[in-house]
Amino acid sequence: MLAKVLYGGMVEELMMRWFLMSLLIMILWKIFDRKADKESIPAWIMVVSNIVIAVLFALGHLPATIVMFGHLSFLIVTRCILLNGSFGLVFGRLYRKYGIQYAMVAHAVTHIVCDVLFFIFCRL
Repeated sequence: MLAKVLYGGMVEELMMRWFLMSLLIMILWKIFDRKADKESIPAWIMVVSNIVIAVLFALGHLPATIVMFGHLSFLIVTRCILLNGSFGLVFGRLYRKYGIQYAMVAHAVTHIVCDVLFFIFCRL
């Protein structure tokens, strides 16, 4: 559980939000908003970047999904993308609005809550 919390909460958020999302924001900003007098990044660039990175975040969980279910089907892949992608959108929003530390804490707490619920319901 500690490895999940540390890896998911810290490493995944550093890779996906702090590096990839920031990089994508910068690239889109430089390509589509070339006005030199503008110093703020348009909201649509932030939203598009968050969606793209959330999808990549979800697809990055496919190997764990294969381990969990033993195979992939359309329904299982859809579940993986919707579940992990929605959390990715939330973590990306927290990163954009409050900073990386909030995304990291939210991700770590999500792993803790999921593990506790899994433990409770698997014992029943």
